[in-house]
Amino acid sequence: MFRGFFWGFFNVMLAGLLLCSATGLLMVDQRRDAEEDQERNKAILEMLHINTVSASHQAKPHPYMREIYQRLDSLEVQDFASSDGTLVQSFRSVVGPHYARPGWIWFNVSSLDPSMLGAELVLFRKTLHPRPISVTVTLHSVTAWQGALKESPALEDRLLSLDQRASSGYDVFDVSAVLPVKPLGGVGFQLHYTDERGSLVLHEALTQSLYCLNRGSLREPLLVLYQSPPLHI
Repeated sequence: MFRGFFWGFFNVMLAGLLLCSATGLLMVDQRRDAEEDQERNKAILEMLHINTVSASHQAKPHPYMREIYQRLDSLEVQDFASSDGTLVQSFRSVVGPHYARPGWIWFNVSSLDPSMLGAELVLFRKTLHPRPISVTVTLHSVTAWQGALKESPALEDRLLSLDQRASSGYDVFDVSAVLPVKPLGGVGFQLHYTDERGSLVLHEALTQSLYCLNRGSLREPLLVLYQSPPLHI
């Protein structure tokens, strides 16, 4: 009888221990699941925040493109009767390839529509010189493809008044000559300046002083491509 009582008591104790262990394991699992859910929710919120910020920036058209769209809306429909639907493309500036020389303004044009015939480099003039000074600006270009750089002849020479700017606020350069280069993955541009005496000016410093080059800003450099000749806003 005593033995039976002892085994009964032992079974009750063992069942209690097993129950406590199971409850403890369940609580640990629940705590771990809650922590994992919290980390997962945090990651999702961060992703949503990043996506929201990115989408917010991308949803805001470049001010120059707003003018382009308004100009397109004002044109007659028959002017584009032969178009396949893509009238204009635009690319914002990017970080250049790691093997590229500094001081160039780069664009990734790997998604360029092959039907584009005209191209413009659009730079917002942020500062004006207090005195009437003019320099000659020469626009150079270089293309990047599979680790190789190919520099092209100068695209344009222009007299630039440092104390004046266009009513739009932008200096626009015709860079259509880069389009025949195939394949075209990345393209970079650099402005060289000479003063009235023909002396070379520090082009990188002057470009940074004259133009808004901040990537991510609404006034950042823009490359606009057209299926027809540029609109020249």
